[in-house]
Amino acid sequence: MLMPMKKTYLLSLFVLISMTTLAQNAALDSLTRLSRRYYNDQQPDLLYGLMGEGFQKQIASDQLRQTTQMLRMQLGDWQKADYKNTTNGVAKYEATFAKAVLDFYISRDSKGKIETFLFRPHQAEVQKAAVLPVSNPMRTALDKQVDSLARRYFAGQNGAGMSIGVVRNDSVFMYHYGETTKGSGQLPAANTIYEIGSVSKTFTATMLADAVRRGLVKLTDPVSNYLPASIPVLQKGGKPVTLLQLANHTSGLPRLPDNLFTANASETNPYKHYDRDALFSYLKSAKLNSAGTYEYSNLGAGLLGTVLEIVNKQPYEQMLTAEIGKPLGLAQTKLNLTSEDIRQFAQGHDAEGHAVSSWEFQALAGAGGIRSTLSDMLLYVKAELAKGDTPLSKDMQLTQQITFTNKQIVGLGWHKTRDGWFWHNGQTGGYSSFAGFEPTKKMAVVVLTNSAAELDPTSFALLRRLTK
Repeated sequence: MLMPMKKTYLLSLFVLISMTTLAQNAALDSLTRLSRRYYNDQQPDLLYGLMGEGFQKQIASDQLRQTTQMLRMQLGDWQKADYKNTTNGVAKYEATFAKAVLDFYISRDSKGKIETFLFRPHQAEVQKAAVLPVSNPMRTALDKQVDSLARRYFAGQNGAGMSIGVVRNDSVFMYHYGETTKGSGQLPAANTIYEIGSVSKTFTATMLADAVRRGLVKLTDPVSNYLPASIPVLQKGGKPVTLLQLANHTSGLPRLPDNLFTANASETNPYKHYDRDALFSYLKSAKLNSAGTYEYSNLGAGLLGTVLEIVNKQPYEQMLTAEIGKPLGLAQTKLNLTSEDIRQFAQGHDAEGHAVSSWEFQALAGAGGIRSTLSDMLLYVKAELAKGDTPLSKDMQLTQQITFTNKQIVGLGWHKTRDGWFWHNGQTGGYSSFAGFEPTKKMAVVVLTNSAAELDPTSFALLRRLTK
């Protein structure tokens, strides 16, 4: 996933074409200079004209326009791009903006057009701790597999702390690495609280399933049925956007609303100011992309959370506690922390290892506002493995029903791999997360970190090792 959400600012095809000659690198330099010029001159249509056919099939011009607008609001002018290296035809540059430094990746297609166009957090030199605090008995094959992956994670980037949980049938295994705050020496524990970012979307989808089971809504209901009459019907080509489409990222709504990064926005806490008034103001003039196709949308999931608040006449956190937290005994899965919780709250760190602010949410809480612990999250994924007759079990089974299969496989909230794992990842400014489960094998995985350093390679590698 996913900054905000995943901190990956633009999608890429990741088609790697071998280009090794100086002439080819010069061509990439030229495309990079043009990209920087069009970005700074606020000419997204000219920038889009540099893109190849493959890129344009995946990303519409409106999406690129919205993305560059948000980048400018967050980062300011693109000041320079320093070439670093080329790997498998993809050139890497260090892109310096007025407010941040990012890593920029670019490649060309066979016609000389841009095929890969990707910004990612800048990876600074890894600051290795003298000794990595660990709680892993190193007795079993699983212990050693987890340890190998965790140490590889810390060796390759500026991680802080990590909690890993594995469920096999009825057995639960927990492992902790690193520190709750860099330099503290304090090892995370089962009750250490982390931000789980976009994994929150799976909770929101479960709340939607709860509302469906109770007859409050139908998945096929138009979203506009539950919004103020002052907001025009959300539709594309005469077809209204449905609650189902908010839950499986096919609504056509963009990743983020273009009024998120306003003068009221905080760079360190970007969602805190975004209330229901701001959301509804955006929706009055929202432009949808291709509804019915997959486009990951924090906005859509956040809107779903707000709609459920309206339907249930309850704040998001109250729904979370009543519908999921209490039935499962989740003691520390919440949006707002008490003074006692704060003592258990791991300090967040950016991808370079610097301490950063936690994130707070209002209208978009359903997209990424939940905090939780390894202990609670393992109870959550264990419940996903159960096939009981309780109301919550039925809700979870509904979220696992596949609703979209074109390139991405999606249920409600959950994505699914082709080998059977339901999963979701998450990232905020200082935390990364992953939750996954495989019902037929009765296995589940949770990985939580207090760092925005990339977590997906570690998480998916663990899934692969478990299923060997």
